[in-house]
Amino acid sequence: MAPSTRSGNPFEQIIEAVLKQNYPDQFRRHIAIGHQLFGSKYIADFVLDTPEGKVIISAKWQQVSGTAEQKLLYEIASLIKIVKESSGQIRKTYVVLDGPGFSKTAKSFLLKQGHVGYLQDGNLVEVLDVANFTARANQKTL
Repeated sequence: MAPSTRSGNPFEQIIEAVLKQNYPDQFRRHIAIGHQLFGSKYIADFVLDTPEGKVIISAKWQQVSGTAEQKLLYEIASLIKIVKESSGQIRKTYVVLDGPGFSKTAKSFLLKQGHVGYLQDGNLVEVLDVANFTARANQKTL
């Protein structure tokens, strides 16, 4: 039997706990907001409401190696599209990733913001690991 890849919910619970501690009553979970690159409705894992605008947080856990890490560039491109079409309502997006299934090269590329050099407006999406996400949240700098 293949190992389960459906481990995202506990990871989302970790992110939710960090948000509850630092941004109580300012975030919502599993919210439809905008449309993905190919037109489907986008369901954000979290939307944080700040005085400066909304922040989308996408939680990506990779339990086992596979092609899911390649799909992150589609996720990033979709988030760029959503921000650009939001008329300034969404100011930033984060992809928070973790898990033992990410290859070292993919994780390194993403955490070094390698997508910025290849995707126009890639700076609208920042990729963080859970430790750096937690540090930013604790400092109230998301």
